[in-house]
Order: sequence, then C-alpha cells, then structure tokens
Amino acid sequence: SAASGSEHILYIDDELPIVTLSTRILQQLGYRVTGETSSIAALQRFREQPHDFDLVITDMTMPKMTGDTLAVELMRIRPDIKIIIASGFSNITPEKDPRQPGIRACVAKPITRTELAQTIRDVLDSDSRDIEEPAAAGSGEVPG
Repeated sequence: SAASGSEHILYIDDELPIVTLSTRILQQLGYRVTGETSSIAALQRFREQPHDFDLVITDMTMPKMTGDTLAVELMRIRPDIKIIIASGFSNITPEKDPRQPGIRACVAKPITRTELAQTIRDVLDSDSRDIEEPAAAGSGEVPG
C-alpha cells in the first residue's frame, strides 16, 4: 500500500485536470489538499495562511509565475516551508541551484501514485525533528 499521511498540502498546476486528479489521489492517501490552478492565487492564499500548509507541490512551467519563482516567494514568507517541484522537464533538479534550499524534491511528470506518495512522505519526514524540537522545548532561542 502507498505511503499515506494526514498533512495539509497546497497543490498548484495550471492544468485543472491535473489538479483535480492529483487532489483526488492525495485525498485517498489521507492528506488534506488545497488545489490551485494559478501560482498567483496560490501565493495569495499562502500569504494569508502560511502556517496552514505542511507542504507545497507546484508545477514548474506555469503562466505569470513559474514554479521556482513561486518557491522563492513562498520561502520569503515562510523559510521552513517544504516544497516539491513537479516538472515535465527532468533536467531541472534542485541540486543545480544551491540558492533554493527549500525545494526538497523534484519529480518528473507524469508521476505514478506510488512514487508521488513516497516522495511526499520522504519530504515531510525529512529533518522535521530538527525544526520541531527547539520550539517544543520552549527555550526561546529560536531565531525569529
């Protein structure tokens, strides 16, 4: 069975059928999903509720604002947000761009349900311990 979870995911792709299908798949896996077909609308929604989302999955190639530009804007609002970029061009990898540490994974489209589920779990489970512990301890030393 595919890796599942209950986190809240913001999913952005300018093609509505892809958003609809991906939202359905992610909901079947247990996630709460907010789907957007506009990177501008997604950015606005994120700006209003930045801590409402655990993960952002965005398409790379979109009108008005591309996925990597959107990622930079999202990280400006919330530096610790986890982002997965989906791209039809497999030559785009975050390793090639050291300026974007928030992009945790790049997946090539089309992606299988199992691969998507596993990538999401890997990203959500990666160094979440490092981020959560200092705040939970209430040491007051977390840089704000």
